[in-house]
Amino acid sequence: MANDEIIPYDLPAYTAALRSYYDELLTTINGTSGTVDTSELSAAINQFETSANEVMALRDQAVSTNDAALKTVVNQKSRDFQRGFTSVGGLPDREFYKHVVNAPGIDTGYAPTTYPGVTEAVQAGNFERAAEWVGRTSLGIRRAADILKT
Repeated sequence: MANDEIIPYDLPAYTAALRSYYDELLTTINGTSGTVDTSELSAAINQFETSANEVMALRDQAVSTNDAALKTVVNQKSRDFQRGFTSVGGLPDREFYKHVVNAPGIDTGYAPTTYPGVTEAVQAGNFERAAEWVGRTSLGIRRAADILKT
């Protein structure tokens, strides 16, 4: 990987993971007596998918034309998009974790929790906080999508 001209990041697989995490979140929500509108989160994942596909097309173009400038752009996007997933102020009750897609769970030791701000709020029965974190998580995913956008 250190000698690759283009960072071998599989962005379609990342999109698939975001969707899988979303499905898990819906299962968690449906297992409670509460409701949370997650349509904003679904739309953000769709936006991420569009941007991921655009950068993959740009990567293919960079390889086929052997364009060094395009390769640099693709590498910068691959390097930087994860920064969009951070939340200013961190996660509820543990500000030192800032990633809105995954973080160690509150009660799981270091085992990951996906969409932690939403998932843990739902598990705690705090649906108002869950709704807030749907918005904050969606914002993070949209920021990552904007970094990838070509």
